[in-house]
Amino acid sequence: MKDIEDALEAYLNLIHRKGATEQVVSERRQLLKKLTSLLDGHPKDIELFRQAVDVYLERCPHEDRVTALTCAREYYYFWLGDIKKLAELTSRSGFTIHNPRMDIAASLDELLQRMQKAGFDRFPPSLEIYLGKLFEGGMKERQIAPREQILKAMLYLLDGQPYKPENYRIVVDAMLLQLKFDDNESRVAFLQLAREYFYYWLSFPPAAERSTMMTPF
Repeated sequence: MKDIEDALEAYLNLIHRKGATEQVVSERRQLLKKLTSLLDGHPKDIELFRQAVDVYLERCPHEDRVTALTCAREYYYFWLGDIKKLAELTSRSGFTIHNPRMDIAASLDELLQRMQKAGFDRFPPSLEIYLGKLFEGGMKERQIAPREQILKAMLYLLDGQPYKPENYRIVVDAMLLQLKFDDNESRVAFLQLAREYFYYWLSFPPAAERSTMMTPF
């Protein structure tokens, strides 16, 4: 248990140094204690970690689940003791310092219904540019359509958030909770889509954001 606790403290100390408030650190400590209790006594195995995270999320209050998943993802490499990966993440601002609060929908369809009901259509130019590239690359419209729906849902969640990579990562976590993948292949495909679109999102922001300086994802 000591190694797990040391990894937790190392993670919390890092985000505190990066600007996380005492409240953020305290909330994450309380959340991650629920995860570390599940990991205690088990080998450092990625599949075991994922299973523990599934149980952990079920035990977290609904309104805390996006934060819970975000800090579990960030804590993972501390638990694993992967110094090289931690150095890489630190160098590219791979850690968040705010605890998001998002109303998680029961499914993607429900989220899209909310978006439609709100009349939301403030999509940045990056969306059309990215979808156009897919079409030019030979992808069929029937293959593009589900990708467009997922990206529109992400952009709906991003609306009103500061235009920063850390908020994009948080919304990816929120989407993972709402899409509820039945298999790892679908999950990997979504993450690939999110990573691929990220560079378009970052490079072609709305006009109001174009003067904002941002660090890489």
